[in-house]
Amino acid sequence: MGTRRILAGGIAQESHSFNPVPMGRSWFNVCAGVEAVAAARGSNSVLGGIVDAAEAKGVEVIVPTVFRAQSGGPVEEAVFEEMRNLMCDAARRGDFDAIVLPLHGGMLTPSLEDPEGALMAALRGIVGDDVPLTVGFDLHAHVTPEILARCDLLAGYLTNPHGDQGRTGQRAFLAALNMLEGRLRPALAAVHLPMLTFGNDRTDEEPLLSLHARARAAVEAGEAYDVSIFNAQQFLDVRGLGQWVLAYGNGAAPDGLALELAGTLWDRRRELIGTYPPLDEYLDKAARGTDRPLILGDQGDRVAGGSPGDGTYVLRALLARDDLPASAVPIADADAVRACRAAGVGAVVTVTVGGRYSTVAPPVTVTGEVVSAGASAQVVYDGPADAGYRTTLGAYAVLHVGRVNLVLTDQPYSYLDPGYYRAMGIDPARMGLVITRSGYHFTLNYAAVGQCVTVDTPGMTSYRVGELPFVKARPFFPLDEIEVTPRLHARGGALP
Repeated sequence: MGTRRILAGGIAQESHSFNPVPMGRSWFNVCAGVEAVAAARGSNSVLGGIVDAAEAKGVEVIVPTVFRAQSGGPVEEAVFEEMRNLMCDAARRGDFDAIVLPLHGGMLTPSLEDPEGALMAALRGIVGDDVPLTVGFDLHAHVTPEILARCDLLAGYLTNPHGDQGRTGQRAFLAALNMLEGRLRPALAAVHLPMLTFGNDRTDEEPLLSLHARARAAVEAGEAYDVSIFNAQQFLDVRGLGQWVLAYGNGAAPDGLALELAGTLWDRRRELIGTYPPLDEYLDKAARGTDRPLILGDQGDRVAGGSPGDGTYVLRALLARDDLPASAVPIADADAVRACRAAGVGAVVTVTVGGRYSTVAPPVTVTGEVVSAGASAQVVYDGPADAGYRTTLGAYAVLHVGRVNLVLTDQPYSYLDPGYYRAMGIDPARMGLVITRSGYHFTLNYAAVGQCVTVDTPGMTSYRVGELPFVKARPFFPLDEIEVTPRLHARGGALP
């Protein structure tokens, strides 16, 4: 038998239904072929896990294309179509044994509520049902019956904040290899719950800590081959939104385990609604002085949750005080970046920033010195989440406004890793306050830099979801008080 080959690639982006800014191709890092494999090798990413696990088994990885972007608004149709065409053209060549896709699972286009399912359907239409097709998804994916009908095994992250992207890719790859070599016949038990989690949903804290421990113990004891618990992107107004428990057996589905886990999840649903401290509490703490920088997650304007990243609520709070240490705060504003770059480093400029899409606070007019600017910047993640991942930022400028370092970019970024700030000339370790556009995912990668805290702020990604115009996704808990008895989903059929 010759060397086995797998087809890997696709698109990874998380969408927010209420973000009005469409995501075009320039927002994506696009890579293919040996370059994509080399970039992924050794990284803690889903593709990195696939590549490393495959190479350890002597399996070649073919990557027709990988599109990857920050979270944001729905992705333009042309971007999805370009990616799907490249993947389908590669599938038609047929020079592979299995398909293993590193995706996110929470993406939208203007016409598609489930583009990942559409990609899998297109690939299945080419290769048929006998070729193993497995997938790695983010824990916050929007899982659909269509996905489950076309995917032999769907592996989700088991950690939140996410630290096991590579292991997720490894699980997806090994499932495909085990199918090829006759050691695995995946049998799925799946349960859907019309509910969302809001804030108290870390997997290293209760109530999810014990739920994941039970799932892990079941896999270790041989009760199941693989188990994933999907908590869903909370800002998708799509049909069938909610939680999924997926338990795969080898030859026989572990129905009882899936129902047990789902029942526990539903019973503890009220515990998953969390609260955050107010911003002023931590600004006061910074003013008193701290041994380490305070790294604050801006809950209401989380690019990691799909917001536009141009909110001024926190910036206004920083500028209103004269007792704070040096700080760094990001704003996405292409016009302000152009004005700063045109003026040049060293110039003093007056610009109006933010508040165009994130409207809970108005735009802010500031005067400051341009201390850094460029057409692009290279970021390498420290990790542990996505450690070694490389990405390229677009145009940027850094403006000194008193003790505030205002970081302006032409696209929104989540600042999940200190590498974002360093790429633009700011060392987070030398700041007293650092603002990230993230809820808690940033806490893994900034833990070595400072004290990480998520603060309650208003905005498009606040967990005050009653303020958002959900229509298609309802009814779901906690917006609706509904009665649910967890039931098994029939694979390939409609939701029960």
